[in-house]
Amino acid sequence: MFYKTIIIEDEELTKLGLQKKLENFDEIEIIDTAENGIEAVKKINELKPDLIFLDIQMPGMNGFEVLQSIEYIPIVIFTTAYDEYALKAFETNSVDYLLKPIEDDRLAKAIEKLKKFSSNESKKVEFDSNIASLLNELKNKQDKLSRIHIKIGDEVLFVNTSDIFFFKADNKYTTICSFDDEYIINDTLASLEEKLPQNFVRIHRGYIINMDHLNKLKKWFGGKYLAVMKDKKKTEIPVSRSSKDKLFTE
Repeated sequence: MFYKTIIIEDEELTKLGLQKKLENFDEIEIIDTAENGIEAVKKINELKPDLIFLDIQMPGMNGFEVLQSIEYIPIVIFTTAYDEYALKAFETNSVDYLLKPIEDDRLAKAIEKLKKFSSNESKKVEFDSNIASLLNELKNKQDKLSRIHIKIGDEVLFVNTSDIFFFKADNKYTTICSFDDEYIINDTLASLEEKLPQNFVRIHRGYIINMDHLNKLKKWFGGKYLAVMKDKKKTEIPVSRSSKDKLFTE
């Protein structure tokens, strides 16, 4: 079986290197390349390749955004320079992933995996389902707050949620706490809880914390715990009994 293939890679040397390596595989027929996400979407929809090698990190439109934008879904082999992206989810939502710099033996294993995948009809159905699940998951993540705007006098300050250490309830308002600054917004914790990314956890009726900025837990009286944050004040936040299991298992 031949696989009409498009290589999507913004680094010229990496793209040329992968092209050269793929010449050693009779199954692969490179029909085009793309150097950015916008070009990739256009070529995939027009040429309808069987297979794409898709770089994840690209300026303007990353690999996941490409998948969300195309009308025709080919088989996908992800390429990435960062281990943080080489997650188990990619194994289930693509044929394989390749870490850069791409090694010959690793590429050969990916092609072998591709051939086995193509000969198994149930795997194809599973792949289509997994890709749909991935795209839906990405959409849900995009719907979450990535930054919050705060009106201060005649100015509007934009704060990335990744820079927020915790939210503290303050009557009908909420205080946003970063490393060493605090801001008040006209929103409730209940409303924020529904919109924040998954790394934000409500550990008390009056607090939502960013788990990425949690330093440690320490025992408090009555078998309770305090969450010690990494902010400048090393703020200690009480953890409710019902929320303890969200943070750790004893």
